[in-house]
Amino acid sequence: MAPTFVISTGRCGSTLVSRMLRQHPEVLSVSELFSTVRNRGCFDGEPDGAAFWRMLSEPDPAVDVMVSSGLGVSELVYPYGKGRFRPEDGVPAICHMTLPMLTDDPDALYDELAAQVPAWPARPIAEQYTALFTHLAGRFDRPVVVERSGGSLSMVPDLRRLFPDARFVYLTRNGVDSARSMSRHAGFWMMLLSREAARLTGSSSPEQLGPEQIRLLPPTLREYLTTPSKLPELLNSDVPVTAFGAMWARMTTEGARELLRLPAEGWMMLTYESLVASPGIELTRLADFLGIASPGGWLTAASELVGRPRRAGGEPDPRLMAALRRSCAPGAAADASLAAAAGLPAPSAFAAAGV
Repeated sequence: MAPTFVISTGRCGSTLVSRMLRQHPEVLSVSELFSTVRNRGCFDGEPDGAAFWRMLSEPDPAVDVMVSSGLGVSELVYPYGKGRFRPEDGVPAICHMTLPMLTDDPDALYDELAAQVPAWPARPIAEQYTALFTHLAGRFDRPVVVERSGGSLSMVPDLRRLFPDARFVYLTRNGVDSARSMSRHAGFWMMLLSREAARLTGSSSPEQLGPEQIRLLPPTLREYLTTPSKLPELLNSDVPVTAFGAMWARMTTEGARELLRLPAEGWMMLTYESLVASPGIELTRLADFLGIASPGGWLTAASELVGRPRRAGGEPDPRLMAALRRSCAPGAAADASLAAAAGLPAPSAFAAAGV
């Protein structure tokens, strides 16, 4: 089973794409699986079923703090207060996002997987993921597997290595709007710090940061990365939005290099702006790429998920916006090169898409 991955910088409508695909009767839309495991040695090794299940299920203290502190991360959709698990005690990592996007009863699905996955044999990590996808595809009778994790663009090299037959849907959004949205999202504050820590320690990627590298960091940065309870304090730090613009640009330029190495038939490009403006057209393109039909009922149901674009509160300072545009400019140029390679019109570098 060769999955398809929706990849992006994050904060560009990928959750909407997951929800749209969930409406299709043939698609198993797996949300945030690799976000769940990205810091848990998720791309290497030959774990047995018990170790693989721990990777998926052990609580993530930082995510539990996001919930218990009311930080308003929209991707965290477990039925807190109604479900069996509480963030104060630790919610199984896979329950925060992945399982609730598959079923209205995530606790029952969790119990089903907990009874089976730990008994799986030791095998390469790619085979464990494939076994999980195969199980879920059969469980829900949806043969086409599409995984989507926010901020997954940096994972393309590892995903290509693990799944050489996989294909990729690159979703992008105006960088200024993405960066402004990132600056209000706890997960992307952590991503910003992790990328800075990787730079300072010479690590190849944030996912490769280990205890030895973290010990080398300046004390304040080390404390923020290792003390989840400080996450609310972190969001009040004086970090300019241009830092998020620069992160968006780096992620986009790095991702563009990887995508341009793929054969043309191995990837496609979507923009958030086009998806919102013309969902029927863009969803039909997406279905064609996935090799599935575009039934009218699905197009209607999926299109109805598009709401009015939300705008950031207040008018931003014009000088700050000019600086933010400059910080995003390398990423906008990379997006233009990808659009040209995909045979699409160049996306407007700084369209007023709203947030």
